[in-house]
This record gives sequence, C-alpha cells and structure tokens, in this order.
Amino acid sequence: MIVNYLITALRAFKQQKQHFLLNVIGLSVGLAAAILVALFAKNELSFDQHQPNAERVYRVGQDYSKLGLGVIPIFNYNQGVRATEFSQVEDVFALKLIEFTREAEVDVKHNNQGFKLNDLYAATANIESFIDIKTLDGDLKEAMSTPESLALSSSEAQRIFGRTNVVGETLNHAKGKYTVRAVFADLPENTHFGFKNLAYVDNDPKEMMITAHYVYLKVTAGTDIKSLEQQLTEQTYTGEFKGQMFIELHPLLDLHLTAKSPFEMKTGGTKQVVTICVGLSILLVLIASFNFINMTVAQSTKRAKEVGVRKALGASKTQLVSQFLSESVLVAVLSMMLACVLVELVMPSFNNLVDRELVLNYASSFGAGIVVVAIAVGVLAGLYPAFFISSFSAKRVLSGDLQRGSTAIWVRKSLLTFQASLAIGLIVGSVTLLQQLSHLQNLPLGYQTNQRLVISEVPVGDIFTQQPSAVFNKLSAINGVQHIGVIDTQLTRSINNTLKPTWPNGEKSSGLTPIIGSSYEVVKSLGLELLAGRDFSSQYAGDWANRANGVTHVGVIITETVAKQAGYNNMADIIGKTIKDSGRNVEMRVVGVVADVKVGNAHNSNSDIMFLLGFSYFNPTSEVVLTVNPQNVLSIRQQAAEILAQHANVFEPKINLLSDSYKAVLKGDERVSQVVLIFTGLAVFLTCLGTFGLASFAAARRQKEVAVRKVLGASRISIVNILAKEFLVLVGVSIAIAYPVTYLLVGDWLANFNDRIDQAVWVYGIAAVVVAGITWVTVASLAFKAASTRPSLILRYE
Repeated sequence: MIVNYLITALRAFKQQKQHFLLNVIGLSVGLAAAILVALFAKNELSFDQHQPNAERVYRVGQDYSKLGLGVIPIFNYNQGVRATEFSQVEDVFALKLIEFTREAEVDVKHNNQGFKLNDLYAATANIESFIDIKTLDGDLKEAMSTPESLALSSSEAQRIFGRTNVVGETLNHAKGKYTVRAVFADLPENTHFGFKNLAYVDNDPKEMMITAHYVYLKVTAGTDIKSLEQQLTEQTYTGEFKGQMFIELHPLLDLHLTAKSPFEMKTGGTKQVVTICVGLSILLVLIASFNFINMTVAQSTKRAKEVGVRKALGASKTQLVSQFLSESVLVAVLSMMLACVLVELVMPSFNNLVDRELVLNYASSFGAGIVVVAIAVGVLAGLYPAFFISSFSAKRVLSGDLQRGSTAIWVRKSLLTFQASLAIGLIVGSVTLLQQLSHLQNLPLGYQTNQRLVISEVPVGDIFTQQPSAVFNKLSAINGVQHIGVIDTQLTRSINNTLKPTWPNGEKSSGLTPIIGSSYEVVKSLGLELLAGRDFSSQYAGDWANRANGVTHVGVIITETVAKQAGYNNMADIIGKTIKDSGRNVEMRVVGVVADVKVGNAHNSNSDIMFLLGFSYFNPTSEVVLTVNPQNVLSIRQQAAEILAQHANVFEPKINLLSDSYKAVLKGDERVSQVVLIFTGLAVFLTCLGTFGLASFAAARRQKEVAVRKVLGASRISIVNILAKEFLVLVGVSIAIAYPVTYLLVGDWLANFNDRIDQAVWVYGIAAVVVAGITWVTVASLAFKAASTRPSLILRYE
C-alpha cells in the first residue's frame, strides 16, 4: 500500500511539475528560515541555564527612576551581605569591575612586555557556588581569598604566557606583583557573566556607601520576590532617599534578554529580537503552508477524474485521504532536505548577522525536532486539500459535472488576503525601522563625533590635572592632534556620578542631576554649542575645583535643560549664579550654558548635564578626547599607545573614534532592522509565489473566456485588468486588515525609544502600492500570456 502511494505521488509530481516546484520552493524557504531562527532562539533562551541553582538566583538592581535616572545593576556588597538577615536569602555573591574602580592594577608586565588584564573583576570566594566554572589548575577559592592573587582564564594565560600551566607565575605591576593561583576554562558564550580574569580585592566591611559590585542573592525555593524586594528597600534606603529609591531583584535566567543597563558585563540580547524572529519565522512557514493549500486546492480539478475512477473502483475516502496526505508529507520531507542545504549555505552569514556561533547538530533532539515539524507541516497543510479532493462525487466527476465549491473559493481568497496583510505589515515595519535607525544615527547629540579620537580609562592622576601633565603634553605634541581635552565619563555609555542641586533661588531639585568632570576648554574639546557665558579657560584658574573649609568650590557649565529646570528661560540670566549641593557640600558657579547634550545609549540618554571643571568624584579613570586630523588617525593611535606605555604604565589602551563608538551603540537596533528586512523580503517572495501559482490556475481556468473576449474585440490590457481585478480586490481587503494592526504594533515598538519618529502616512501608502503593484505584475505576466494566445487554438473544438 505504501509503495503504491509513493508511486502515485511521484507520478502526480511528474504530471504537475510547476505545482510541485512552487510548493517545494515555498516550503523549503519557510522551513530554512524557521530552522535558523529556532537555533538562534534556543541559544538565546539557554543563557545561564547551566549555573548552579539558576532558578533561585537573583541580581540586585537599584531603581533611580523617581530621581530621573533608570535602574542600575550596581550595588554595595556590604549592603548585600545584610540581606542574609532575612531567612529567604541563603547566600550572597559579588563581582566588582576592577577596570572601572581600579582597586587593583589592570596593567601588568611579563618579561618586560606590557599587557592589560582584559575584563578584570574581583570575586568573592564563593564564586563556584554561583557560577559553573571549571578550574583547570590551582585553587580558585584560594585565589579569591589571598591578597595579590590572580585567576586567569585559559585564553588570557595563553595570551600572556604562551601556555596555560602558569600557577605560581608572577606578573609585575606599578604597585607590586600578582601571583597566579588558578587557571579556569573560558566561560561559555551563553552566559551574561563577562569576566576573563579575576583578582583578589580586600573588602572594608564598614563601607556602606560606595556601589561598585554586581550582587547576586540565592533565595530559598518559593520565596515571594516582591515581598523580599520591599524588605530590602526598607533596609537599604533611609533618610532623604526613603521612598525615592527602590531595590529590584532580577532573575538570573532573564538577565541576558531583559537587562538593558549600560553597566552590563556583556551586551545582551533582547526579548524583542527573539520574539520578532520567532514570529516572522512562524509566519513564513504559515505563508508557505497557505501557498501549499491554495495551489493544491486550485489544482484539484485536474485530479477530479482520478478521484472519480478510484471511487468507482471501490477506493474508500480514508484511502484517498491517506494518498493525498502522503503526497503532502513527501513534499514536506523533500522541502526539509532542501531547507537543511539552504541552512548550511547561509549559516555563516546568519551567524555574522546575529553575532553568535550557531551550529546545527542533526544527530540531536533539535535535528529530530526538524523532522517532526516537517512531517507536521506536511500533515496539517495537506489535511484540507486531502479531505476536499477526496469528497468529490464519482458520478458527477465522471459525467463532467464538476462545479467549484464555494468553501474552496473562500479558503483560497482568505489565505491570500492573510498573506497580503502580512506583507503590507512587514513592509511598513521594516521601513519604519530604517527610519527610526536613521533618526537615531542623525540625532543631534550636542557634541561632535567627527574627528574625535577617544582614549579610554586613563588614570586620572596621569591626565586629569590642573597643570598639564607630562602625558598631556606628550599627547598634545603628536602630529595631527589639534586639541586635547579630558572628561571622566564615556559619552556613549552612561553617567557615572550625580548631584542633587539646590537652584540659585533656593528651591531644591526633585531629582538627581548627572555630572561630568572635565578639564579646561570642554566646549572646544567636545564641539559643544555655547548659548551663553564662556568655556572653561586656564585664564580663570579659580574655576578649577578646590576644597576649602569643607566646601568644594567649582566652575560649572550647564545644559539648556538644567538652566530651565533652575527657572531660567533666558540663558544669560543664570551666568554667575551659584548652584549648591548640600549633601556633598559643593558650590558651583555657572560660567556657561550649552545646548543639550545627549549622554548614553539610544534607548536611555540624559540631557540635563552639568560639566564641573576639575571635579571627579570616585572616578579613578578618565577619557582623553583628541581632536585629530582624520588622515593621521593610524599614526596617532600608535604614538598615543607608546606614550601611555612609557609615561603612564598603561598598556593596550582602548583608542576609538567617537563616531565609531556611537555607531556601536546602535548595532543592536541595526541587527533588528536587518533581520526584519530579510524576513520581509522572504515573506513578499513567498506571497508572490502563492499569487503566481493561483494566477496561473486562474488564467488556465478562464482561457475560453479570454478567447471569447478577444474575438469580441477586447484589448490585451483590458483582459489583463479583468483577470487581475479579482486579486486586487483581495489586496484591498488585506490593506483594511493590516493598517490598524500594524499601526498598534509599530507604535508599541517605537515607545521603547526616548527619541523617536512619528509613524508616516506615506509609508502605509507605499506598502499598499508595493503589494498591489507586485500582485498586478505577477498576475498580469500570466494574464498577458493568456491574452496573447490565438483564440482559434482555444475555441477550435467548441
């Protein structure tokens, strides 16, 4: 029986080559897209699943929303230890970013060659209770408990020593030396933890204010997290911050997809991207399946006599359904095989697009899942056509009296309408994505990104000084460097420090205002737009921060937003006025007002900024901004690295163009737009494929009508329009369905941005015109061929 089904199916494929090829191409493209995205989604959802007791581990975050900032995943370790006072908390683990705090040296020497310890963190000794980390040599717990100790990842050990058996080796630094006490395997890709090296750092149990740790809590099973958050908030925040700041506990398993802070160890993924990819891949499979249903039902009349003969010979409906289902499953299996070939061909490009290293293992549960899905698609897509074709009456079919069922027509029209709606929605979404991305790329930042070369994480003692240091003078003397300035903040990352100002009229600010410490001529250095007052200048040495009698006096340049918050609409009126912060005893005399500056990423940026001259609070490193001749960038990079190594013991410094750093901030959104564009193109392609199949059937079915119209004098164009009208009406219905749904979904996505565009009416018009135009051209190409056929060839037997 099975062999008979197979022979019959192959015979049917041979007789209906076009129908067969369209189905295989459509299904293979849809399945290939689904396989790729399923691999990506599986990888994204696997992050940190392997960590010990992962479902019971939460990271502490501080919510500054009521003070005008966001949620920051940095906390005070000693405050975290206090959480063990609650019975729900079993253990506390912490990581400290040494590259940021510089509580340990990151620049080291081995055999007189300088190295930077990349991604260096300090960890508490219980690290192995929270992270699935494989120690290759030495004792990791000892390394995190012994002063002047290091634990290196295998790749870092190989980079520095040329081998991994390095326990007992030493690395010299400016204040002494490290002893390597452990080597651990590189962390897997699917974790949000991003350290490559670990160092011991002493912790002062009395320090309860400085927040510099990623703090993780292991809670008991069944803990009420909301209740625990409230308890921790009440324990942590008293005084003026009570009711203003809150503790949030973020599940470890959700961090990769939900954590959006600029202080993350690694750039994470987003639920949005995973949802979009999965949704689009499902839609592609659905479109391909709809094409299969449509074309199979449309071709049913060509197999009506076969069904009639089989029924006359005693075939049951079950046998007929089995026959046609076996054909659809065979098409699906062949499509699956072709899809796997397509996956292997495009996998490298897809990995580059999503910035992952995905591999398809066919001898796994995932490979088995592909087979199951392919068979399921074949069965589900073939069910309706199988029951529809097998329901033909043998008597009516063999007598030549076969009328098209209204149900079949309704199904074909509904599915085609749904496909066109998806195509319109995806076109609108992709165009809006590109517009939003272009808007962000061209957004007025308030500072210049061109010709600015930024040297990151230079120790403040070597560069952030009132009188030019040796390093400052050496960098200034490089050929091609036109100007040099220093700030203590990465403009494309986030603000490090804040103050709570009291305005000149005595009114206190309701929130925190971000501050940036800077050197002289910050306006010139960053290319700011000066609205009133002047730039910081060495001619006014009194502007440099100095502390006397417990009060810090400092000159300040504020943005337009800050001036308006202080109650000044005329920018010149605030010049010379004093803004105070009673908490830190800081008095800031306003010397200038600049246009708003956007510091941070595209989703979360600050415009209310104050630049304080010579004031750097707890920041051990600074950013050196060089205004350079673009033609000399390469030589400037090389010379700057040499100067820092010789005069500041800074090795392998991060030196990037500010324009490149800002583009990197938008990289995630670029990926989203590229993914949507690719899937939109595939969806439109599959929609055209389905339209082509149905149009070819409609043209063949109406050949006699076309011939009669030609005999009666109808032109080719009029005949083409008559045949295309049926499809264009369906496109009109799809437009009515797609517009409101797309408007809501796109609007919801745009709401994620502080700076966003408004949805444009013309985009919706273009999408409708494109889909209608493609549909007309697809139908017209076949209709024109039918209209060009001589009527005598069609009507000679009538």
